[in-house]
Amino acid sequence: MKLEAIAREAVASLLAVRGRSILALVGISVGIGSVIAMVTIGEIVAEQSLKQFRELGTDILKLESRPPEDGRRAAEITPEDVVELPLHTSTIMTAAAWTDDFNEIFWFGSLLGSVPVFGVTEAFADIGKLHLESGRFVSDLDYRQYHCVVGSGTARAMRDAGAARVLGERIRVFGRLFTIVGVLRPVEERGYLDMSEPNANVYLPITTMMHLSHTREIRRIVARMRPGVLPDAAAREAVSFFESRAGDGEFRVESSKQLIEQMGRQSRLFALLLGAIGGISLVVGGVGVMNVMLISVNERRGEIGIRRAVGARRRDIRRQFVAESVALCLTGGMLGIGLGIGSAYGICGLTGMPFHVSATPIVLGVATSTAVGIFFGLYPAHRASRLDPIAALRG
Repeated sequence: MKLEAIAREAVASLLAVRGRSILALVGISVGIGSVIAMVTIGEIVAEQSLKQFRELGTDILKLESRPPEDGRRAAEITPEDVVELPLHTSTIMTAAAWTDDFNEIFWFGSLLGSVPVFGVTEAFADIGKLHLESGRFVSDLDYRQYHCVVGSGTARAMRDAGAARVLGERIRVFGRLFTIVGVLRPVEERGYLDMSEPNANVYLPITTMMHLSHTREIRRIVARMRPGVLPDAAAREAVSFFESRAGDGEFRVESSKQLIEQMGRQSRLFALLLGAIGGISLVVGGVGVMNVMLISVNERRGEIGIRRAVGARRRDIRRQFVAESVALCLTGGMLGIGLGIGSAYGICGLTGMPFHVSATPIVLGVATSTAVGIFFGLYPAHRASRLDPIAALRG
């Protein structure tokens, strides 16, 4: 039989039982729509998770000094060592160190809150993508000076407390008065440095921080590698430099490129898991199609017997019923693609995530619906083709 004739007969047979066909279409549409919606949302969530790291670039290296397992003290790193790291290595372009603590901050007796306080070196602003709204960032020349830079959230809290201006005002941190020399623009993401509340942060010169807080040692360094440098090479050179200055120690090294690759693998597993969950409803829809086709076989025993009696071969009967199953699933697949993309769009609108759809879900929808049609149509088609013509005509 020609393909066109098979398709025409398949459509006519499905229209003859509109009620059952519509119910099967609903099941397939919901199944395909669930898979597409979940895969699309998984891709969008993964992309948003990786966005903050990509914006910082893949040339960032983090080092953390840890105490050796034999009980010795961790390598003692000084601010001067961090400043000199780019000067004595060929792989590091710039480096910064930081320590952090929580402390209550006051403005003229008004408690602004307990916020993260960072002791940083000058290069921290460039590496951490901190942009100034006004003033300047702390400098390496601010040795034990009582200068600070505040985030947009702390600046807003000061204005709410009655401050007419922020730059030049003084706040109390660690029981000392600090003059605000810079105000940062709002930060939307926590970023690769994983600052818990970036807009509430207060930044002090690291030498002042080490003098006032209980954190008296530098344990964490962040560096920007030179273009074309591999993270492993930069890590080896940086660790070798600090060991030559601070003695033997243990360093945990992490690069943003390695983290992005790891997150990419996890995101793919996450999308696969979501697709598998959506696939459960797809299996239910496929079982519904099989049920419709089995009922159709039982109702059309006479038709099958007549076709076999006038010369139709078993493979012709199989093709006919598989074609009906595929036609039903493809139609449901087209509706499911629209349903899935529409659902993903609605979820993005409610959550504020930027909506985009790739070709993958659409191709997945067409391929999956075709595969479901063939898989769940094979058994009814095989059963129809095995009917004895004489028994079918008697029935």
